[in-house]
Amino acid sequence: IAGPLAAGLAGAGAGGLTGGLIGALVGSGIPEDRAKKYEEGIKNGRIVMGVKTRNDDDATEIEREWLVNKGEEVYR
Repeated sequence: IAGPLAAGLAGAGAGGLTGGLIGALVGSGIPEDRAKKYEEGIKNGRIVMGVKTRNDDDATEIEREWLVNKGEEVYR
């Protein structure tokens, strides 16, 4: 991960979660309400994973595997 999203995540790991992560997520195209939900999840020990797929078939396969393995949120 590179760019503003990586900077926001690095700040989150260092405990600087106040707005930096939300700004990075929104800046990468994620709606603010969803970004706030992700931030809350991270504060509660959850993870956020971003994947850029080659095509829609790959995205569908990754989504299916994520949900089969008890992943909770998929945003496309």
